[in-house]
This record gives sequence, C-alpha cells and structure tokens, in this order.
Amino acid sequence: MNELKKLKNSELESQLKNLVVKERKLLHVILEHIKEVDIRKLYLERAYSSLYEYLIKELGYSGSAAMRRIDAAKLLREIPSVSEKIQEGSLNLSQIGELSRAVKEKEKSCGEKISSAQKIELVDAIAGKSTAETQKELCLALDINLKEPEKKFVQKDESVHLTVTLSKELHDKLMRCKDLASHTLLQQQGDISMNALFELLASEYLEKTEKKVGSIAASETECVEKMKSFKKAKIAEKYMPLKTLTPKTRREIFRRDGCCQYIDKSTGKQCGSTFLLEVDHKNPRWAGGNHATTNLQILCSEHNKMKYRNEIGIKLIN
Repeated sequence: MNELKKLKNSELESQLKNLVVKERKLLHVILEHIKEVDIRKLYLERAYSSLYEYLIKELGYSGSAAMRRIDAAKLLREIPSVSEKIQEGSLNLSQIGELSRAVKEKEKSCGEKISSAQKIELVDAIAGKSTAETQKELCLALDINLKEPEKKFVQKDESVHLTVTLSKELHDKLMRCKDLASHTLLQQQGDISMNALFELLASEYLEKTEKKVGSIAASETECVEKMKSFKKAKIAEKYMPLKTLTPKTRREIFRRDGCCQYIDKSTGKQCGSTFLLEVDHKNPRWAGGNHATTNLQILCSEHNKMKYRNEIGIKLIN
C-alpha cells in the first residue's frame, strides 16, 4: 500500500475508478453464483436449512449483507435486465433491499402480488437515486408507508434489545391487553411496561399450550389402556392397526432429536436447525417403512422436502 503514496493524484483517482468498475462486475458475478446456488438448493446438501444461513455460516457474510445479496439475486432471477444497472452503478444493494421491503409491504397490505412488469417500472424509477430518494419514490409509487426493519442486538448479559415497528392495529391490541392486565402486571411483575406485558403473554401462552399437550397425552393414555384390555394382543393388532403416527411418538422423537438430523455426507456437518421441524420416516411409508422410533427422525421442512424429492427422483429445474 506504500506504493500508493508515489502515485500522482490523477493516477490514484484513475486506479480507484477502475477498481470500482471491477468491483461492480465482481458483485454481478457473485450475485449470479448466489442465484444458481439458490436454484439448485445447494445449501440444503451442505446441511444448511436456508440460503440465508448458508451465506452467513459458510461464506462469512453478516446478516444484513446476506439478506441484501439474496434480495438482489432473486430480483436478478426475475428481472435479468437488472444486471446491467448493477454493473453500471445506477442500482445498488441498498436500493434493491428497499425495493424488496416495499414490495413485501404493498403485497401484504393489498393481498395481491406485484407483477414483474411493475417491478421493472419501479427499478427504472429508482435507478441512479440515493437511498432516501429511493424510499420516497417507492412510497409514492406504491402508496405505502415503509416500516423500519426489525433490529436485534444481543447485550453483554445475553439480554436482547429488539427494535420493531408495530402496525396501529397491533399496537392498539397490545395497549388493550396492557389495560386489561394492569392489576395482574402490577402484582406479578411490579410494573406495566411492554416488557412485563410480553412476559405475561408468553407465560400464559406456554402454559395454555402445555395444558393442551397434557390433555392429548391423557387421551392417548386412555386409548392405550383400552387397547391393553384386549385379551389377545394379536387380535387387537389385526383389527386396530396403527395407521397414523401418534402424538406421543411425535413428542418422543422431538425430545430425542431436538433439531434437524440431516448430515452432509461429504463434510459430516449436521444441519441442526430448530425452525419448522417435522417428523420424517427414514425408510418411507410408501416403501414399507413403519412408525418404529428407529425409523423416525427430525428434519427441518426444507431438508424433508429435499429428501422426498431425492426419493422419488425429482430434479430441480430453473
């Protein structure tokens, strides 16, 4: 880097501009690669439950950087002409992120999909603009108010600082909950803050859910006792076969595995995701697999879908 000090101002500026052009071209190539990885679902084979997780843990991107590149790769897949604007510098990742956020907000509010043709018009409208100008243009074009994205910061004591934007409807509901629960909050939490309200709502939901699970277990126990009342187990098995996986067995497998059990055979890496978990039959039911716990495992939804596609020979195509 000391060599830079020997350059004339004109030479330094010229080299910098050339590097910026190369950087934009490289970004375009990277986005094309990410797009292809997404099309092939390559991240699933590498034991990641999502492209987002793959970019963070395998490639070392930060969460926000990964999300911006995913948004850009998806837009590039839908609108190939975007590549030119990225390479020439009239469209950057921050603008694409704002576009993605605005489109999601509009689709959520109106219940209809924004077409590719509309997105092309939006891309043309924001080309060459700053982030602030882009936000203004998108709000006017889509007639929306952009919400601030959710932000999460882990503190030194492992507490979490969370910044979210609530809709007026949700805020009103929470305020009504706080008013109705004010006496309980003061007695149990000592204050009527939003944090105390969230604690109360979460505790009551978990208690209600656990009671529901407990009632299911009691019902199962009753059924099992009735089954045991048959004098001959073989007769019971013949006339009352196990057609579906029982909730009891499901809970047993969830307790045993706890997370996605998919393993990348080439690296030995386990997925380990705890998001959208499902019980899977290692040997499929249609291939003669049974409900024995040794034939059951937990997979995340994406790896369960991939396993099914592989089993029946479906290949992903663009």
